[in-house]
Amino acid sequence: MTDEEKREYRAEMIELCKKYCHIDYDDDAEIVELMFDTTMEGMEELIPSFDRYAMTSRQRLLACISTKELYDHREEYQKETTTLTNAVSSMLLKEIYGGGNT
Repeated sequence: MTDEEKREYRAEMIELCKKYCHIDYDDDAEIVELMFDTTMEGMEELIPSFDRYAMTSRQRLLACISTKELYDHREEYQKETTTLTNAVSSMLLKEIYGGGNT
């Protein structure tokens, strides 16, 4: 994948995350991008053979959910450590332990 294709894929994923978060304005665009990039870094660290440019449907959904979780609870994360919802944790565990290879 070329650098241009990677930029386009990232932009498409960020737009998908913004739709998932119901964000239809650009005021928080930089924050959403930061949260998406943070999510990608976390997924790369936790999911064996994760490729941010060839995500499965479940991985794309995890990326949207995680980005939304960070966005919706950004003030809480500044004050204290908050755990992910059970659904997100369950999907992430499936990915970590090889569920994404199917």
